[in-house]
Amino acid sequence: MSSTPAFLGIDLGTSSVKAIVLDSGGVPRGEAHRDYPVRSPWPGTAETDPADWWSATCEAVREAVANLDGVAIQSVAVGGQMHGLVLAKADGTPLRDALTWADSRAASVLSNWRRLPKKLRATLANPIAPGMTGPMLDWVRRHQPELVAASRWAFCPKDWLRMRLTGEAATDPSDASATLLWDVPGDRWASDVLVSLDLPYELLPPVIESGQPAGTLLPAAAEALGLPAGIPVAAGAGDTAASVLAARLSPEETMITVGTGAQAVQLRAEPTADPRPITQLYRAAAPALWYEMGAVQNAGIALDWVRAALTASWDDLYAALADGIPESGPVFVPYLTGERTPVLDDRVRGGWAGIDLAHGRADLLRAALIGVVCGIRHALESLGGEPPSRVVIGGGGTGTPAMRQLMADVFGVPVAPLVSRNVSANGAALLAAQAADATLELSSPTEEPIVPGKSRDAAEASYQRYLAEVNRLTA
Repeated sequence: MSSTPAFLGIDLGTSSVKAIVLDSGGVPRGEAHRDYPVRSPWPGTAETDPADWWSATCEAVREAVANLDGVAIQSVAVGGQMHGLVLAKADGTPLRDALTWADSRAASVLSNWRRLPKKLRATLANPIAPGMTGPMLDWVRRHQPELVAASRWAFCPKDWLRMRLTGEAATDPSDASATLLWDVPGDRWASDVLVSLDLPYELLPPVIESGQPAGTLLPAAAEALGLPAGIPVAAGAGDTAASVLAARLSPEETMITVGTGAQAVQLRAEPTADPRPITQLYRAAAPALWYEMGAVQNAGIALDWVRAALTASWDDLYAALADGIPESGPVFVPYLTGERTPVLDDRVRGGWAGIDLAHGRADLLRAALIGVVCGIRHALESLGGEPPSRVVIGGGGTGTPAMRQLMADVFGVPVAPLVSRNVSANGAALLAAQAADATLELSSPTEEPIVPGKSRDAAEASYQRYLAEVNRLTA
């Protein structure tokens, strides 16, 4: 009896890896995840040992494929966290712990990037931020030059993991375009920027389209994962690009994902960037397609802090929305760690404003939820193009009916929740199928839209009060 073809998608996240097996009809046949630590040896640092990624991936994949009956894995793809840096030898052996996107020590070298000639800065088409691969490489070159001298490759996280699978060095355009080492309009490595900053071009890996094979699964890796050796491994994509692919986002829609932070994403047919960009512009997981992204730093991380500060459970937090959005009340600006889009200021700080003796714990909890969603709308409105006809929402921060309704009211358009919590891993599975020249049919990625409700006018008033407070803080 013939086996049903299936495809393995791996999502290498910041603190956990997810593995999912989808058959050709899009039916999940197995899934698992494993956690690993992000270490902070001193303030402003965020590192992970790549060996932890590998061991967690092996455990997650072996569990995901353990009980497959009549199913044959045809191919693999890896998606995952963007912007990190893994310095490695020619065989892929890491020379230090990986720097992740949350690491901010490269802030000390950003003045060199901001002094780039205007023409060169324009090719990067993105704000200069410390958590991106290029500035991280610049920091290591200045502070640990012996490691750079000993390196053969400078990888993004998922690219290191894929080399562990295949023994072949590569990256894809979605990750490469998010390094600040990529000429976005030219769709190639920004060699002139590298020369100007005295960064080693030879460390950058070859670039392969996301759905193309980047090698085959090595026998040793296959044994560790419980997979057949020799199957194709796709180049893969950054997690946001993989999510956009699985969500089947249209140009008329915006996708918003909410976790520790939040992202608002719209597709673009051309890589047209603002001369002073406040949003990100990256390649999608498909040729000749880009996406613009507003990155919000303070979403779940701010709500978690509020819960701890007010000794509230998640149920307490969402229960504060039971009566909808009030006509007035405290305003919460969630800039607890600075903010990216649209203020681009790592020093600005927020908090509650407009508190009086009549307000209590529930008012502060409600204001925190409203403030986080207002912050996401602020980023959404920073994107170019026409306002979206609807918003596709996903991520752990969008799982409750109360939060979904709040987002619909504040955004003023219907929101359609994504069905799967593993949308990035699903996108990786789609890329795996492409690498095997096979078809993977996913069912509808979204639920029925939730439309703005009775709190729409109050939500608009809340948003205007929020903007006034942001303007006061950033003046």
